[in-house]
Amino acid sequence: MSFYEPDSRGTCPHCRHAATFDEPPTNRMVGQRMERINTALSAHGDKEYVHVYSSVCPNCLKPIVVMTVREETTNKVLDRRLIFPPNVVRAVPPEVPPHIGEDFAEAAAVISLSEKASAALSRRCLQSVLNEKIGKRKDLSTQIDEAIKQLPTRIGENLDCIRQVGNYAAHPEKVESTGTIVDVEPEEANWTLDVLEELFDHYYVMPKKAEERRAKLDKKLKSIGKPAMKKP
Repeated sequence: MSFYEPDSRGTCPHCRHAATFDEPPTNRMVGQRMERINTALSAHGDKEYVHVYSSVCPNCLKPIVVMTVREETTNKVLDRRLIFPPNVVRAVPPEVPPHIGEDFAEAAAVISLSEKASAALSRRCLQSVLNEKIGKRKDLSTQIDEAIKQLPTRIGENLDCIRQVGNYAAHPEKVESTGTIVDVEPEEANWTLDVLEELFDHYYVMPKKAEERRAKLDKKLKSIGKPAMKKP
């Protein structure tokens, strides 16, 4: 999964449009695209260093800056986080029930402070959505299986990826207790929020829009003396 690198494709954290991120012009960014900031000796004796890289969204033209901490000898990424903007801009659609929207908003708000806490809130939010739309089941994984059967393929595949990115096999407590604070993969928290936004659109936003269109058409039919549309 890309993390806002130039030439990679993703969703802009500023404007939320899908885009292929651009290389930042040198007159807009200080320093090189990839710059080593510091090297330090970690507690276990390995040297670690910080890289900062940046890109630009071609839609809103705002910069995106990411910091990574890497192991000196292997170049393995030990930590990676978005430092500008501090958080991905995520609005809760008004159609989403308040108790679900509150968990989502809080998960988005704390992600820059604690990915673990954000992921736990997101999983609780996800289970609240599935409780409402699928019905309560013995665990979250079972609910996901049943939801996938009913969802459009694209959304179902993305929902299934939550288990893969979240490494449920290695952390069974994620399946049994959605609110448990456990270690998460670097991009799990943002990925779960992305999938929640897709579910919000499918379960709440689009049905409300369709209902409003039908009401508008019924009003027009009534004005010309015709019967209202049959409810689906």
